[in-house]
Amino acid sequence: MARVTLNIAKDYDDGFIEDIEKRKYFQLHKNAASRTDLYCFAIALCEMEGKEPTAISTVGASKSIVRTEFLTNVEPMLSCLYYDKILKDHPDAIDNICDRDEVYNLAEKCANTGFGILKDWTEHMDEESLFYKLIGYMDKKYDEIKDELKEII
Repeated sequence: MARVTLNIAKDYDDGFIEDIEKRKYFQLHKNAASRTDLYCFAIALCEMEGKEPTAISTVGASKSIVRTEFLTNVEPMLSCLYYDKILKDHPDAIDNICDRDEVYNLAEKCANTGFGILKDWTEHMDEESLFYKLIGYMDKKYDEIKDELKEII
């Protein structure tokens, strides 16, 4: 049976996500960002910080946060993540990219790591500092690809 939800560590959902809702931290609360957007933001933080994805069980019990039916706009991103992390060095296993359970399992692990990062940041970083940290990351990424862009343009 196909998965219906993606999960988050219950400790994260019951703790700091409630705080995000109350403080409206970085416009990540429900009225400004969907839970799918928040989940993708957590995945991006995992990638941005270069952290190894970790299973939810390392934090504790899990709780549903995103229904898979709401992932239609981000399915390609999740497939790309799976390709980059799992398949790029194993081209013979490319058919596994169609295994949504495996793709979702990796997304959950990355999001779990990202939520850990976000939890730490909400406790130690104000929104303006986070904004500049993200801008700095984008500048760094641009510097890495600017020569490639010149060839295209």
